[in-house]
Amino acid sequence: MPRLFLLLLLSSIVVGPAFGQPKTGQVRLDSLLAELHRAKPDTNRVNLLYAISKEYYYSNSSEGINYASQALALARRLTWKKGILKAYNGLGNQYFFKPDYPQALTAYLNGLKIAEETKDKYRISTLTANVGLIYQFLTNYSQAVAYYKKALKGFEELGKKEMVASVLGSIGTAYGDQGEYAKALDYQLKSVKLLEAIGFKSLDESLFNELGLAYLNMADYPKALTYLQNGLNLSKTNGNKAISTRVYSNLGKLYLKIATDSNTTFLKTLVSSDKATTLQKANAYIDSAVMLAKEQGAVHYLYRAYQTRSQIQDAQGDPQAALASYQDFIKTKDLIINQQNTSNIAAATLQYEFDKKETALRYEQQLSAVQLQQQKQQRTYLLGGVGLLLTLLGLIVYGYAQKQKANTILQQQKEEINHKSNQLEQSLAELRVTQTQLIQKEKMASLGELTAGIAHEIQNPLNFVTNFSEVSAELVTELEDELQKPARDPELEVELLSDLKQNLQKITHHGGRASAIVRGMLEHSRTTTGEKRLTDLNALADEYLKIAYHGLRAKDKDGSTGRFNAELKTDFQADLAKAEAVPQELGRVLLNLYNNAFYAVAQRQKTAPAGYQPTVTVSTKSVNGHTQIRVSDNGTGIPAVVQTKIFQPFFTTKPTGEGTGLGLSLSYDIVTKGHGGSLMVKSQEGQGTEFLIQLPNAAVTALA
Repeated sequence: MPRLFLLLLLSSIVVGPAFGQPKTGQVRLDSLLAELHRAKPDTNRVNLLYAISKEYYYSNSSEGINYASQALALARRLTWKKGILKAYNGLGNQYFFKPDYPQALTAYLNGLKIAEETKDKYRISTLTANVGLIYQFLTNYSQAVAYYKKALKGFEELGKKEMVASVLGSIGTAYGDQGEYAKALDYQLKSVKLLEAIGFKSLDESLFNELGLAYLNMADYPKALTYLQNGLNLSKTNGNKAISTRVYSNLGKLYLKIATDSNTTFLKTLVSSDKATTLQKANAYIDSAVMLAKEQGAVHYLYRAYQTRSQIQDAQGDPQAALASYQDFIKTKDLIINQQNTSNIAAATLQYEFDKKETALRYEQQLSAVQLQQQKQQRTYLLGGVGLLLTLLGLIVYGYAQKQKANTILQQQKEEINHKSNQLEQSLAELRVTQTQLIQKEKMASLGELTAGIAHEIQNPLNFVTNFSEVSAELVTELEDELQKPARDPELEVELLSDLKQNLQKITHHGGRASAIVRGMLEHSRTTTGEKRLTDLNALADEYLKIAYHGLRAKDKDGSTGRFNAELKTDFQADLAKAEAVPQELGRVLLNLYNNAFYAVAQRQKTAPAGYQPTVTVSTKSVNGHTQIRVSDNGTGIPAVVQTKIFQPFFTTKPTGEGTGLGLSLSYDIVTKGHGGSLMVKSQEGQGTEFLIQLPNAAVTALA
């Protein structure tokens, strides 16, 4: 498709004198405008208007349409068909860049009618290919391939090998877009082979891109990466932003495929990085594609980039961002592929077919009139007059019947189009209603789950408080009764007081649990996390590690087994850059991860065989401009079935009473929402757990 974009869509139909020495850019435009003021209303002025229109291809489509329309109007007044054909081609190109595909198609089809009338085979093939291009951008691939093959046949008959190669590549792209990747690669390789045969020593950037995409779809990632990187380098060198946009988008798809492919060989050998880093690189390529597509107004490339971005964000575990990108994809795609455009395209095609029938009928009538004139010269005046009258009457009846038949067919086709349009509109409305209902249902389910979690977690300690309060009240009553007896039982009184004391301690403990849950909820709801400043992450990680360890040992007063001991290992990168962060907030995250690690190794130590050494390891590292902090332990590990839930509020793997289930949830919010980073976990049950904090480029500042 991009080669067609270069060789067909922008092909000039230039007839007329040259305008001075070759000039470019604004200098050429100013020269043409100055020449226009002196030009007379003749064919030379048509050429000038068309040339000025071309100068506005990339900068101002409205001005380009204006000058192309002036060229068309003047060419019509002059009845200069070659000029009319040129003007329609220019209008089609301008509407394509706008983009307004129904108008572009109408202009191309009008030009095609003129080319067919003048029997200009080269322009017939060129405009037929451009019509195929419109249908491809509208995802009507069967129509696109049909027009491409008509154009291919025309160029083959004319011996235009370069154009044959171009259309072969376009057919390959169309097959690739509809998922027929083997056919796509076959046509692309035919195009390459033909170009080499006619003297092209190296591929251009567009063919590098198309071959890379074909190999990507065939899951041949090494070849895909080679072709796409060559295409990107060449498109940058040549300043071809249209191809750069497509290559960036395809590189994003490629890195997404490599990151999510079940065969991890490509991840390790081809890109030599982990899944998270590969997905980040995929996202960076897609961001470049989106930026360039917006810059060029290339909606047909933009909506595909949004679609790939949504898939990457979903693979990164960011469903909210993925949904937002998917909504951008739907909204942008609707600008091209919508009911109105579909109806206008169909109407333009029907009008073209109907006009062809009318032209054929007119030629047939003209031919019959000539034949009748010859018969008139050979017959007598009377017989000739009668014969002519009968023939004319027959032609009128025949013409009327044919026109009625054509009108009936056209009306049926229009009714069918309207019926299908109504069906599409109804389906689209139903889809939107369903999407809205699903989103609302998901929101209500999340709210219900959170509310149920809050109620359940607070209710547990409150039930304990209530139960122990009732039991304590009964103990007080029993103690009062005992005090009233003449023969009191001192041992019973001591026992009652002891039970009462234990109950009060339990009430205090469970009241504290309820308070901790409420405090955690309030921390979750905070809208600010304090002021960011340059922070030494090595010092911060080391400081909170010591705080957590010594705090835990101070609480461990079990004299029978001795205080808890663990081996602490640190591996801090010496030249680690300082980070723009909120130290207190990141410290809370680290403290929570350390406490969980110490809890895990302490639990495993209870059942581990002799020789088990509880170990907690902390390391920092700078990777590809990111700052990483790893906290790992050799404790009990987390079962695989619950690893996806550990960042949810109120979810905990600890026994009842030993955790609120808010620590990891709060930590996740601090890292992702407060610092724009990521918090990930890897764990194997019975072997240990590793948490990875990663801060993005924007959060890192180099040391002075």
